[in-house]
Formats: sequence, structure tokens, C-alpha cells
Amino acid sequence: MPTRPTTTSSPPVACGIGAHAFVEARLTQIGPLRDRPGPEGSPPLPPRFLRHCDEQTVVGMHAVLAAIASLPAERRVCERHGVVAASCQAGRIVTASSLAKLRPQGAVSISPHIVPQCSLHSVAGAVSVALGMHGPNVGIGGGPDAVAEGLFTAISLVRPGGGADADGVWLVASDWAEEPALDETGAAIGDPVCRALALFVQPAAAEAASLELTIHFPTEPLASPGGGEASDVLGDFARAAAMCAGGGPLASWAVECPWPAEIRLTRRAAWAAPSRPLREAA
Repeated sequence: MPTRPTTTSSPPVACGIGAHAFVEARLTQIGPLRDRPGPEGSPPLPPRFLRHCDEQTVVGMHAVLAAIASLPAERRVCERHGVVAASCQAGRIVTASSLAKLRPQGAVSISPHIVPQCSLHSVAGAVSVALGMHGPNVGIGGGPDAVAEGLFTAISLVRPGGGADADGVWLVASDWAEEPALDETGAAIGDPVCRALALFVQPAAAEAASLELTIHFPTEPLASPGGGEASDVLGDFARAAAMCAGGGPLASWAVECPWPAEIRLTRRAAWAAPSRPLREAA
């Protein structure tokens, strides 16, 4: 939702966004995407690393690679970075398929990769391991409020005293544009779109940050904190980030949390629009 005046009871908690990218792919495109290298300038992945990963992990990884590729070469080292992954309903397709096989075929039909690859922590763990990150990696959310929960966690970690002990944290928010309908075997009906937004969240003092994130705590409850009408929070936030960073008329955006707080995205006044696209597609 667009920003609106909010009275806060304490100074807002702020940080910067140094890079970001949005990737989307249809289900039929995700198979080839597992072995596709990232864009030029992104670090290589270990061979067949994404072979057993959930679809949201695959798309989320490529969003991080696209964001890293947009950085200057001297800022692409990820060793002192952390990861916060905020997925929505990740692992549902493979879990449904496994449950459909369990009764007729027994436990031998269930892949041992489901727990490590399709759990809440899986996206963060995969990004951290593949790119050699030594900062914290955590899975946040898992449901429709994942974007707000992930943003709040990432900001909390990188703020002074947040405990991240890292140069920055990658927030990877992912979902399906429309939650896939499944048949009786657990297979997806049609060709749904999976998408992910990667943000490199840095301390507020980072000079290279193009955008700023701030948490505002109102003195009075918001009109409808969380639980309101369903909306495309991830898609709206990704479009807002691209427009704010692109130098267009939109300079700020806000996401309401499922508790009395609001997270605002704002273009930094001195930032010049980049010359390369901020959106990637499979």
C-alpha cells in the first residue's frame, strides 16, 4: 500500500538496500532453471546444487544471483553476508505428491530430500551454503504475511545491536503468483508462476544503498494491521522497489505488518537511477 502519515511513539528503525532483483518463472521453466548459471558477474553455483531444491529455492537463488550481478565487482564478495528467507507455502507441491504416494506405495516412496529441501529454513540454508555466506541464515514466515515478517527480521538483524555480525543480510521473499491448484496425485494443475524478490539489506550508514527501509511504530493501532483483504504484497513491493530505484515518480511505499507496525520503502534523495533493468525473468 502507498505510504500515509503515521505518528510514531519512537524514532523509526532504518537501514539501506544496496541491491535488489525480482525473478519469476513458470513451473515448466523451473526444471531448466535448476542448471542454468546466473547472469554475467554472479558467482557460480556448485554443480547440480539446485537439483532437489523446492521451486521457491530455485527462483530465490536466481534472484540473489541477479542482484549480486548488479553490484560493482568489489562488492560481490558474500562471505560476511547473512540470509533471511521469507517464503509463502514453500514445499507444498512436493509434499502433496509425497502424501499421495504414501498410502499405495509405502514409506519407501518418500524422498529423503523433502525435509532438508522443503522446510521453512531451506531457502536460507541453500543460499548461504551455495554462496559461502558465514552470517546468520534463518527462515521466517511461511504464510501470507511472510514479506512483512521477513522485512522486519532483516531490518532488526542489521540495525546497530541487532546481532547479525555481518556486512549485510539478503532478504529472499518468495511465493506463487497464484497458489497452485493440485490434482489427486499432488501434481500442479496448469503452469503457475513462481517468483522471488532478493534485497541486500545493509546498515543505514552504507553509502552505496539506493533505497531505505524504516520500521514505524504508531502511537495508535493501524486501521487494519494484518488480516485485511488479501493483496499481492510481494508483487506490489517488487514493483515499488523497481520504480523507486528507477527514478520514476514513485518515491516511497509501505507494507503493514500483522502487528501494529509499518515498514516503509523510500528512495534515497541523492540516488541516481541505474542504467540496467532491475527485473529478471526465467
